[in-house]
Amino acid sequence: MADKKKVRFGLLPKLLLGVFIPILVAFAIIGSLVFYSWDMGEYRFTSIKDIGSESLKELSINSTKESKSSLDKMGEKIIREKAIDVAAQMEIFIKSHPPKMKMEEILRAPSLKEIAVQKVGETGYTAVHDTNAINHFHVNPQIVGSDLHQLSDRFPAFWKILEASLKGPASGYYDWKDSDGKIRPKYMYLAPVKGTDLIVAATTYIDEFSRPSKAIEAKMKDIERKYLEEYENRIKIFYAVILCVILILLVRIFFYARSVIKPILHLAEVADKISMGELDTPIDVKAKGEVAVLADSIERMQTSVKAAIERLQKRKEAKT
Repeated sequence: MADKKKVRFGLLPKLLLGVFIPILVAFAIIGSLVFYSWDMGEYRFTSIKDIGSESLKELSINSTKESKSSLDKMGEKIIREKAIDVAAQMEIFIKSHPPKMKMEEILRAPSLKEIAVQKVGETGYTAVHDTNAINHFHVNPQIVGSDLHQLSDRFPAFWKILEASLKGPASGYYDWKDSDGKIRPKYMYLAPVKGTDLIVAATTYIDEFSRPSKAIEAKMKDIERKYLEEYENRIKIFYAVILCVILILLVRIFFYARSVIKPILHLAEVADKISMGELDTPIDVKAKGEVAVLADSIERMQTSVKAAIERLQKRKEAKT
């Protein structure tokens, strides 16, 4: 039998790689579209995963901002209404006294202090000063009678709002250190008491009203965390499914490629035997398509060779 030529890289591995590599590339492209974002200067491609994550974050940020803004505005309204309400109460109280009664005497009335100093929110309060910035009513007795001008250097933001109130209604934010040492923003509204030189100031920490927005923010973060956990679990399932699909495809491609290669190898073996004189070697190939055409060609070759040998033998016998 003729020496068989060694094949370093046969048709089987070529078929496997030729079919399997495009499938791997397709899965890689799909995976990159789903799980990875690319930033190429002016162009940015956002993956499906990041689209969901960014949308959730944007929703969380916008929801928190909107809720905090709404609650802050509600807090401002409550503080403003409190100042106006106390100013109205003081106006009624003062007008209820005889016109000849001096303001100094009215201000010493214990019931007026109860009206002037009221609670605002959880930790806030109202206080009263006049257009000369002299305090008359305060939750802290040590401040009563003091000149508030002395606060201008220590608390410039606070003083700026208070100074504006000496000419009319004023409001604004300023930072204040609480009992725990934390610096938190306060909102203050100042309303004049009609018919007097008195001004009511209502102030408290604004985050007392926007505290529910923190709960919303915490809830949104919890939703985001659960989303990421769910995403990680889905990723694991996705990779497991992809791995199973790839293994199934690899096995299926292998057996398909072998079913294509097997009849070709058989025909090669038949051709080899025919070349060595085994002209009755059966050609048992049930393949279709090009392989069937090849089998028919080898079978015709086998028949032609047998016929040629028979003609030679007859000529040889005729000569003898």
